[in-house]
Amino acid sequence: MEAIIELFDRLADTMKQLADLSRDKTDAVRKDDLIALNEAIRQEQALALAVRGFEQKRIELLSQHGLLDIPLSQLPAKFPAPLQLRAKNTIDRLQTEYQIYGSAAEVARDTLECNLHEIEKILSNAGVDPKTGPGYGSADVDLPPSLKTDFHA
Repeated sequence: MEAIIELFDRLADTMKQLADLSRDKTDAVRKDDLIALNEAIRQEQALALAVRGFEQKRIELLSQHGLLDIPLSQLPAKFPAPLQLRAKNTIDRLQTEYQIYGSAAEVARDTLECNLHEIEKILSNAGVDPKTGPGYGSADVDLPPSLKTDFHA
């Protein structure tokens, strides 16, 4: 069961890194620094792959111990007594880091969207329809079934 705690510790560390990258993205957008923004996005994508690996390992470990259907907040009670406090502290830290990441990611997204709207406004004022410029395709693309997915990151 120590492996579960260690996994959640690593996941909490990754959530902290993701929150830091979200703040870096916000700063890069505010400074109009596309190089820094691209670097933060690249690092964020690498961490997203790591989170996917953590999720697979989490499912495996919790299944081994018959804990897969137990809510995260109730997991510490399922650990042996000597590990309960450590499990609770780790899970509390994970939940806190996840909330911080969610807030930082929302700020980064909102900042990026505001700047994109500003760019569209500038293009419109210059007589260019930003939705028909390079890089914008028709929104009516019908993908083949093999390319349609339903997943949440």
